[in-house]
Amino acid sequence: MKSGVLKLILVVIGLNLFFTYIGLDFLPQSESHPPREIKIQEGISQDDLIVIGEKIVFGKGQCMVCHPMNAETGMRAPAIATIGRDTKEHAKKEGISHEEYLFDALVNPSKHIAEGFDDIMSPAHKPPTSLSEGELIAVAAYLQSRGERVTISYPESLSILKEVMKKEGGS
Repeated sequence: MKSGVLKLILVVIGLNLFFTYIGLDFLPQSESHPPREIKIQEGISQDDLIVIGEKIVFGKGQCMVCHPMNAETGMRAPAIATIGRDTKEHAKKEGISHEEYLFDALVNPSKHIAEGFDDIMSPAHKPPTSLSEGELIAVAAYLQSRGERVTISYPESLSILKEVMKKEGGS
């Protein structure tokens, strides 16, 4: 009887070692890290700002979960492809600058719900996204580039963003 139990224990240990080997050597291993804050430095070019903004929109910002690139049926939020042109029209109607409108739409999205869509976007500077001021400026520059000439720059646009955040209690 003792030899039967000993054989069973050896089989169990052997199988565990075999599956551990398979798991460690043949299955893909991945590490998940929180997104890094992207530092925006003074003097960054508008082109670099737009590239960083695009990376945030497709990555850390998680914008593409709801915003498709092009208009399609069943969209949860407006398409990104023409958002620069669309937001400029809304800014004109409200009598504010395009920059101010974009920053306000990121910080206070509930004030800027596009017709036919629900109020589902959280403020971009608060969890779950928690974008920094520099990242907000980069995202706004990218959005502005989608159909319009970019006027947003860093650090020149920082004062407008801070004013929007202060005025709306967004900080």
